[in-house]
Amino acid sequence: MEKDYKSLFVQWLEEEAITATKKGSKLALLYNRALDQVRRYPDEITTLKTLKSIKYVGEKTATTLKRKLVKYCETEGEEISNTFDPVQTESEQPAKRKRTTTSTKKYIPKYRSGGYAILLALYQHDKSDRGIAKDPLINHASKHCDRSFTSNPSTSEFYSAWNSVKTLMNHNLVDCSGRTPKLYFLTDEGRELAQKLKLTGNGGVASSPNTSMTTNAEMSFDNGLRYMSSPIAKPQMSSPRVNPQHDAKNRTYNGIKYEIWQKEEYEIILYLDNREIRSMQDRDFFPNRLALLKTPCQVKALTVGDAVWIARHKQSNREVVLNYICERKRLDDLVRSLTDGRYHEQKSRLKKTGMKHFYYLIEDINATYQDVNGDSLQTAISSTMTTSKLYLRRFRDIEETIAFLASNTTVIKNVTSTLLVVKPQDLKNQQEYTDVLQSFREKFEPRYECVHQFQTFQDMLGKTNVMTVKEMFIVMLMTIRGVSLERAIVIQARFPTPKSLIEFYNNGGDKDSLMREMDGLGLVGNKKIGKVVSERVYEIWGSK
Repeated sequence: MEKDYKSLFVQWLEEEAITATKKGSKLALLYNRALDQVRRYPDEITTLKTLKSIKYVGEKTATTLKRKLVKYCETEGEEISNTFDPVQTESEQPAKRKRTTTSTKKYIPKYRSGGYAILLALYQHDKSDRGIAKDPLINHASKHCDRSFTSNPSTSEFYSAWNSVKTLMNHNLVDCSGRTPKLYFLTDEGRELAQKLKLTGNGGVASSPNTSMTTNAEMSFDNGLRYMSSPIAKPQMSSPRVNPQHDAKNRTYNGIKYEIWQKEEYEIILYLDNREIRSMQDRDFFPNRLALLKTPCQVKALTVGDAVWIARHKQSNREVVLNYICERKRLDDLVRSLTDGRYHEQKSRLKKTGMKHFYYLIEDINATYQDVNGDSLQTAISSTMTTSKLYLRRFRDIEETIAFLASNTTVIKNVTSTLLVVKPQDLKNQQEYTDVLQSFREKFEPRYECVHQFQTFQDMLGKTNVMTVKEMFIVMLMTIRGVSLERAIVIQARFPTPKSLIEFYNNGGDKDSLMREMDGLGLVGNKKIGKVVSERVYEIWGSK
């Protein structure tokens, strides 16, 4: 008959709890909990397996008690039970014990998840085993996590990375004190796992805030930047110059001066539009999160786009805008822009920048939409990827958007080299802004990356910039529901000014006249003017 060691274990747990309490160690709470459970255990404790099955008795605690039992038996001259013998235990039931351990201990949090970050933060900053309160723990953990530790109910994001602490406690990796404020600390199992996570990092690489994101960015960057951007049609130059002259000595091309910036002479910074906020109560969320990811970022009032990358000269502090621009849309905002016409107008303004790489970022949030049917939404997304030649990415939430911006910044730094800065003096309109840039590209690329000065970008592409009659008329037409940019262009090509369209209706045109007029042009696809669009244009421009 096997001997019952329960009373000895109770005695030794009491001793360990008293010792830990005197030291002010958080292990006191663990030992007291284990002590309470061992006392309450209704059966005899005759095997190591039985001991480990008791709640709060983890691997380290069981090992400590077994070591005391071996020493006790040696001192008393007793023969230790085979079930506690360290040699026989390892040789008799190795497979069974491994299966038991697997089922109770094998939870490992995902790299840079909330659980991963909390374990590392406690391991690194709670050396005294006294525990850490929630707020300082979040501050320490944020740099190890790709998600935010605060929720955002305004966008239906009710869960944050902090919710992972419950999972850690359920797996006996983290525990907390009962007083206020609560102090969180690692259990024996949690410390062992955190140590392994610290040593191995991600797949054997030392932990770094940008490691996973940069890897992800390189995949995204390759798929979108190098493949999606290449087919973008080169803009037609409105007034091509004949026999352009190049004065290399004075760095002048076709009468326009330029500069050459070497890679080591500038730094790359992400500029975010000042309207890009998480919520009215959390306006600095973007720059704060990007700062944690060590991504240089500044907030500016951008004339077009929600994010651009600029290069700043290290000596003169002059800035140029690089050939990358982002438009960010939450899914609910995309739905609204489809109904009020902003969607097509914003796409048009992006293309007018003359940049080579356009990113259209869509965030899904937990909501349903009745304002527009699913077909319209899917059509808009599909046309963004195909007809508009924009690189579209869909993200689950704001955290994935931030990860993309941070990682893309790293990749842009790696691929951008020598810059040719165009310095025109008297640009008259947005078309000339694009034409000048395109003429320099045809001459100097791929040896140099041709770019405009940032202030020129701001001045020429603003919404308040003087528009031609053609541009204004197209914008006016696009405010009509169902009139896309493509349809507005073909209507304007037939009726060059608003006056010509009004005269068309005054001369006997009815609600179907526009459809009949445009049918003769043989338009197909998204340029075709149907009955519904014809009626809507008539309601605005033809009805008296």
